Amino acid sequence: MQPLTLAHIFEMNFTRLNKDWNAEPNAPDVRLSVDGTNVRLEFYLNSFMYNNVKQGDKATLTFYNCHKYSLNSMNDEGYYMGQYRYKDSELPWGEFYQLDTDWRGDFPQEQVILNPHTTGKRHYIFFLKDNTFECAADNFSFERLTVSASKQ
Repeated sequence: MQPLTLAHIFEMNFTRLNKDWNAEPNAPDVRLSVDGTNVRLEFYLNSFMYNNVKQGDKATLTFYNCHKYSLNSMNDEGYYMGQYRYKDSELPWGEFYQLDTDWRGDFPQEQVILNPHTTGKRHYIFFLKDNTFECAADNFSFERLTVSASKQ
């Protein structure tokens, strides 16, 4: 059983950050890389729901000056069954959010710490088909790659 956190006592405040894109819902093929304190996620985009995305398009999310991150195995089925510390009624599954939480006490136990600096960090969470990514970082950037640019 997950420990009771502030998110369960107070109303969850969050901002959805992906307005016209999302990860591919069946096989996003997430690739995580770390360069110093920057964490980069590369993944396929959802061409089923978004007309501005072609099949095979990829994107990257880069998180700058990360204090810590977690890419854990929580998937959509487990989330809907209540196996995560957040519930779908508090934070809808399947999007990319900035959370207004005390991430120092509200973060997955499975984590990688990249640097000791915690000042000014924001709490991000990205729900993927078979994983959930969370990090505490200064900021992020989103870059869309076209089919021709993402082929290697």
